[in-house]
Amino acid sequence: MVFSVLLIALLALSPSAEAAQASSILTHAEAIQAADAGRDAEALAAFQRLASMNPSDHEARLWIARLHARMGHQSLAEPVYRSVLLEDPSSVDAIVGVATALLAREEPTEALELLEPAAALAPDNTEIVSLMGRAREQSGQRTDAIVYFERAVAMDPTPRRRRDLEDVRLAHMHRVEILGANERFSNNTPDSRRSDFALNFRLSDTMRVIARGQVQRKFAESEQRGGGGLEWRWKPATIIRGQALIGPDNLVMPERDFLGEVAHVVGGVTWSGFVRHVRFADAHTTFVSPAVEWMPTDRLSVALRYALSLTDVGGLVPSEAGQSLHVKPAYQILPRVWIQGAYAAGVEDFDNFTIDRIGDFRAQTVSGGVRFNLPTLTALVAQYERQWRTEDVTLGRATLALVQRF
Repeated sequence: MVFSVLLIALLALSPSAEAAQASSILTHAEAIQAADAGRDAEALAAFQRLASMNPSDHEARLWIARLHARMGHQSLAEPVYRSVLLEDPSSVDAIVGVATALLAREEPTEALELLEPAAALAPDNTEIVSLMGRAREQSGQRTDAIVYFERAVAMDPTPRRRRDLEDVRLAHMHRVEILGANERFSNNTPDSRRSDFALNFRLSDTMRVIARGQVQRKFAESEQRGGGGLEWRWKPATIIRGQALIGPDNLVMPERDFLGEVAHVVGGVTWSGFVRHVRFADAHTTFVSPAVEWMPTDRLSVALRYALSLTDVGGLVPSEAGQSLHVKPAYQILPRVWIQGAYAAGVEDFDNFTIDRIGDFRAQTVSGGVRFNLPTLTALVAQYERQWRTEDVTLGRATLALVQRF
């Protein structure tokens, strides 16, 4: 039975005749040299030949799996790792290979079933410690994940392990967000200024509390509002948020702003949606908005959002519908520097919705900016937006934001 499994795994991707001929004279050591030199196809063919000659050569089979994974064929690597693990349950390399494949499919429970016994067998294996951190993170246990990532960095402080630790800290820690914005219209409308403050405080791995405050001077009116909300990690991949902001007697900013949102991550793609009800003195608007965000590569992210709005103005006129569309790409140009862009048709900012954008708001907005992620767990974001409204009115908005984790 074991030999049959092995035979199927080895023949799943047999080397071409040319590759097999090229590798026919390579010894085990020479095949390793070819792999180290980056000649993956040649090395793979050589190890497949060696394993076919001696199915008990676990090292050759492990190299076959490693090379499949290195060449981006994780689905081919996993069966080979499992074939070795069936014959040698104590093989640390096979355990690491299978656990890596499981975590790539976001199956942390199954990965931990392998990794926890392996950690006892090889407590000094850095890769196992790092994978334990990833599995805990995927399980929503970020406090424990940080402990494992810190151990991995202490054992082997490579740039990749440092980034893993920094990423989980960014997602886990409390954070303060401070933002300032200035708007200038092309007509005789007075310039506008806005300041935002938000505190996101972690109570536990599953619950966070949010406090927010906003101050704005727009259309010669100085106003403010404040409030807060909760963020609940219902499941490791699902977050539910609720928020309420209150500003009594506001004319430009809403008097009431209620938000309910859910976000779910599957396969590295975040699907989300919110319902938002915004109430002014004589009007109220309700938004329903689905969105999706994904990363086609490690350096590129793209977010899309659609919003449908329904506005009532004191019951004097029929409800008025509006639609908005957002496209937001971001690209990493340096390890800690991202450039960001955006295009919006309709309402461009739901967090700062004002009375001049109710109803069927027609506008086109483009923006560009840069984000600096500093080693001090600080992020600086600078952005400029240009908006074209009806009646030949344009708006320029400059924004500077700081996000600090602690």
